[in-house]
Amino acid sequence: MALLDLQTALGRLVRVPAGEDPFRGLHLTAGERASLVAVVDSAGFAFTVDVQRSWCAGRAANAARLTLSMLSADERQRLLADWVNAGGGTPSFFAAEADAFLDFIARRLPDPSHALTLCRVEQATLRAREGTLRFAVPDPSRLDAPACILRAGRYAALVRFHAQPQLLLAALEGQPLPPVSRETTPVLFGPGLTGLSRLASGDEVALWERLAAPGALSVLSREGHRREAIESLVAAGIVEASG
Repeated sequence: MALLDLQTALGRLVRVPAGEDPFRGLHLTAGERASLVAVVDSAGFAFTVDVQRSWCAGRAANAARLTLSMLSADERQRLLADWVNAGGGTPSFFAAEADAFLDFIARRLPDPSHALTLCRVEQATLRAREGTLRFAVPDPSRLDAPACILRAGRYAALVRFHAQPQLLLAALEGQPLPPVSRETTPVLFGPGLTGLSRLASGDEVALWERLAAPGALSVLSREGHRREAIESLVAAGIVEASG
């Protein structure tokens, strides 16, 4: 057997998701496959798997610390186990892995719920922080281009809190958890904002929602979106301009 096939097979046996063939696409004889399967039953291999799973779960837990703190111990362990069983926790690029895990959690949380809000906050903060590595305040003259197109920023987000944000954050410090309100408080996240976030105005919320699909600045202006709101969001990296 080729060394690369052996290394690939061992790696898959440690982390193969349930139901997936660890030997798919590898050039292994029936005897080689049997030998590798026998390794899986050894105590040493079981220890290696346990260590790997623990490491992967620890990385994931660190990525969603606030969100997981809102859940019961059983819920936390179930989510982490499901994530690791699905093959999560192995990529070396932590930001992408954390973003994927937060999406994984979000799909399994009640909507609306404070846990889902915190999940989106952690994800939005992660993206905005990543964006600061590349962000520079754009030249405002871009907005004067006749064919200027606006789109939602790649490192931006709008998160709706179902309680006053300060009350929800205080609950993380031991204060009573506020009820889930039908009324929401919108908060913008972006790489050009001080502290990466701030409350959103009604005009800004309307513009953000409108940019679910890119739009020409000339069209947005005719629709009543104010130039001041557009300039503010572009300067913060929440909206991107091109053309």
